[in-house]
Amino acid sequence: MTTTARAVCAAALPILLISTPGAAPSQGAAARVIEVTAERFEFWPSEIVVAQGEQLELRIRSDDTMHGFRIVGAGTNVLIPKRGKGAAVVRFTGSTPGRYTFECSRMCGAGHNFMRGVLVVRPAGGETR
Repeated sequence: MTTTARAVCAAALPILLISTPGAAPSQGAAARVIEVTAERFEFWPSEIVVAQGEQLELRIRSDDTMHGFRIVGAGTNVLIPKRGKGAAVVRFTGSTPGRYTFECSRMCGAGHNFMRGVLVVRPAGGETR
């Protein structure tokens, strides 16, 4: 490897690590990437349906202020930078069928308590959208 190639690799590594906070190395199939937007007391999409065992990478951006993103009971809680300051990345694998509520975990205004959504994990072989 040339000195220039080593320098480029060394410079890129911190960017990759910063852009995927809390992400574990994936094994097997690539994760399905879903772009999520947080703005004015809602997430869009507010419902995400996946098959059991499917790996997701949620890339969450804010269109206004700083928000939080927490999957209730899953040990996931990250900060979403305010508009124009980047994205938070969350990896999720729906191991068990069911409904997993996600919500804003950082007080963001009068409608904060309504800022919720759901990850629906369908049994293996079930229909997803």
